[in-house]
Amino acid sequence: MTAMPEALWLRALHVADARGLLPANRSRLTPGEIAAEVARRGEDRLGRLVDGWYYPASYGRVRGVLSDEEASRLVAALEEELALAKIAPAEIALPAVQNLPAHRETDCELCGFPLTPSPWEHGA
Repeated sequence: MTAMPEALWLRALHVADARGLLPANRSRLTPGEIAAEVARRGEDRLGRLVDGWYYPASYGRVRGVLSDEEASRLVAALEEELALAKIAPAEIALPAVQNLPAHRETDCELCGFPLTPSPWEHGA
């Protein structure tokens, strides 16, 4: 087995694991069985990677349906989606609470009329 298929497969597994798609008994499963289980959980791209690129490149040393470039782009897309999913919750921020000034203006900003102090400003 060459280094590139193994490295790309491990990157794909990392993404699937981070998304909670890998089965608990994955160490005893083949890449095809893992991809099938992940597909049952909603992600079919691992199956395309295994059947169309990983198995042919690793065991047959032949070109599969996917080229090296296409396989790399597929894994990069999986990684990018994972990165975006981690960033997205941070972008959903609560509206900022406007801090009130420590002291209140003494004159109306519109007309300049002197404002009456509020009860809490008097210490009531």
